[in-house]
Amino acid sequence: MRVVVLASGSSGNAVVVESSARVLLDAGIGPRALERTLAASGLDPSRPFDGIVATHEHGDHFGGAEKLARALGCPVFAHDGITGARLRRRHDVRPYEIGRPFCVGDLELTAVTVPHDAPQVALRVATADFAVGYATDVGRVTDALVDLLGACDAALVEANHCTELLRQGPYPPHLKARISSGLGHLSNREVADLAARLEGSRLRGMLLGHVSRANNTADRALATVRARAPWLDVDLVEQGEVRELRRPPPAAPGARARAWGQLALPFGPVGRAGHSRPV
Repeated sequence: MRVVVLASGSSGNAVVVESSARVLLDAGIGPRALERTLAASGLDPSRPFDGIVATHEHGDHFGGAEKLARALGCPVFAHDGITGARLRRRHDVRPYEIGRPFCVGDLELTAVTVPHDAPQVALRVATADFAVGYATDVGRVTDALVDLLGACDAALVEANHCTELLRQGPYPPHLKARISSGLGHLSNREVADLAARLEGSRLRGMLLGHVSRANNTADRALATVRARAPWLDVDLVEQGEVRELRRPPPAAPGARARAWGQLALPFGPVGRAGHSRPV
């Protein structure tokens, strides 16, 4: 199984998972940006997709869904919290149940609800021998999220903001309150606490994503999480990068974990596909 982060951040989110089947997790970019980023990652832009799996309806995750469904000619898998009336009228939208595994080809997907200001899920995507978690736009950590990620080998998890930078930054008070609320986004400290809770689980690699340009830095996010979870392979994907996730290697006894996200190719900012909120 190959997992490539094509876009992660407020300008768009999309992750491609390939095995015998091929799915796109979230549709926050348009068809041209998808083709560009697939080529940049070394993946075949002409290979058909077997489905788009939507986590929630915010524009930076869902804004390209209708155009991509039309361009790719594949079904969209959506939970009941995603209305998308026009999408449902015009395209093949297939429901999936939260907490109940469903399959797209040889990929088994499981969703759990996470707190956010739109109905949102985190995902586990697995083949017979490798499982990856996907958790962005999370207002606070829940036991269900810990259990989901603990059953994965590696995961993309948002580290959206540094609490101090958000407090001191240029955003208006109402937006700062939204981001830092229990229905907003995870801070570096919250992700570090999450990582610490996962010690002893199956998880060995964490890629930090959905990193705010205005309210965070890569160095702050990485240092905060690594300090709490030195046993975990931790890396980061910034907005505008294309990055492939590989199975993290077994850590040597007593050795500090090394970075496990592999950069496929630096890439310019991905075009915005629909309305997105600044974070």
